[in-house]
Amino acid sequence: MDAAYRMKRPTDTPIAPVPHGDRVFNTRIRCHSVQSLRQVFIGLASICYVQRGKKRVHWNSRNLFSGPDELLLIAPGTEMNVGNLPKGGEYLADMVSIPPAVIERFRQRYPGQGAQGKPPASLTTMPHNPDILRAWRYLQESLHEQAAPELQSQAAESLLLALSLSGPVGALLQDRSDPMSIRIEQRLHMLPPEQRTLECVADAFHCSVSTLRRRLAREQTGFRRLLDNVQLGQALEQLQTSSLPIAEIAASCGYESASRFSIRFRQHYGLSPSELRQTRQ
Repeated sequence: MDAAYRMKRPTDTPIAPVPHGDRVFNTRIRCHSVQSLRQVFIGLASICYVQRGKKRVHWNSRNLFSGPDELLLIAPGTEMNVGNLPKGGEYLADMVSIPPAVIERFRQRYPGQGAQGKPPASLTTMPHNPDILRAWRYLQESLHEQAAPELQSQAAESLLLALSLSGPVGALLQDRSDPMSIRIEQRLHMLPPEQRTLECVADAFHCSVSTLRRRLAREQTGFRRLLDNVQLGQALEQLQTSSLPIAEIAASCGYESASRFSIRFRQHYGLSPSELRQTRQ
């Protein structure tokens, strides 16, 4: 690809506090030794651009690599094993997460755009082109400069349009027939920890607690598992992007103690919070 179109590295952007609500947000991931993480859950539609090194993902018995020449598109509700592989001693990537409201507005504005005939894959890569990179730069600048939320959402829609004009975008654009579990996970991402209760979520979906439990049971999951996915995902994000004490991260994500959080984090991802932090040094 022409070097003139390669994405310039933006300066480190401030990380928005969790929860992110209905706003588009960017997570910068940087490490200096290999990060191997299992069962990484992506709750919102996400677009990842690896600027240095490579990202290896494994899901559904498939392997996929993404590097500086493409964007990685990740459908909401995807769980995968991840390897962040440095080059020349550094791995650097930005991941933009797009809330359901922005996805829905895009679908209404451009019905059928980016669709494909066969069942879409949860993960896919899209090679760069000048339009995609212009849209990516525009979105990164609006996030870095803390533009109004409406302008950030418009920039995200511009990127979605640039991607969809270049080809099918997999399951990045979920529709209203999404499984209940995915919709609940997306709702939990937008709520502060104290409101992440079964009662609050049932009320948001205009149903009783027992009805919500039954619907999740039909999808072979439960509320506790969905909440665990969201809490661990947000903790991983903060560990990757901030220097906050581990105890503070644990509390902000809804864990009662740092030691209990560390045990659960290691059980899930295969390494402890402190071991993950060491890869960034």
